[in-house]
Amino acid sequence: MSRVVGLSMVRWDLGVIGYVSATQQGIDTAYSEIFLRCYPTTIDMTREMRGKVACILNVINRGLPMNAVVFFLDPYGIANDVGTKYGVARGVVLNLVYSWFTNYLRSNGFLRDLDVVELDEELKILTPFIKARVGGNASKIAGIIATLVMVRGVDKQKLPISIVDLRNDAEEYVKNTLKKDM
Repeated sequence: MSRVVGLSMVRWDLGVIGYVSATQQGIDTAYSEIFLRCYPTTIDMTREMRGKVACILNVINRGLPMNAVVFFLDPYGIANDVGTKYGVARGVVLNLVYSWFTNYLRSNGFLRDLDVVELDEELKILTPFIKARVGGNASKIAGIIATLVMVRGVDKQKLPISIVDLRNDAEEYVKNTLKKDM
């Protein structure tokens, strides 16, 4: 049975990517619970009203039929740091980061060949690496998940969301790849 996977990086400056996966029915249920119960005005929870953030937190903590992960990747930070250090164009570094990230997702079971993948507008850069469509409910939910952990006062340990910091691994991969090519 295929899963629906949503990936979203609502704010490039935060460098945080949200990931959700579930059956289509699970995504529809999660979307209804979050969007039709709490009526968020944006998917960026760092810019949402406290009451709506509290509502979404309550819905998520009650449990939704989906797997949620937040990846700290910071592709633009890596592109700026490594690109400046090695004199490499930002786009080249971003491609290396996203290629590495896609391989990480596949090798760790976050992406499978049968998955239906939905990306937000910012992550459409992944389409050369992943067969995906831009938009959809899964990517909207992933956006909420990504930014929810960045809201001040949210206790990340109490959320049913895994948090994975990939920044150092991605940066090391990019540096090693660039050193080989020099």
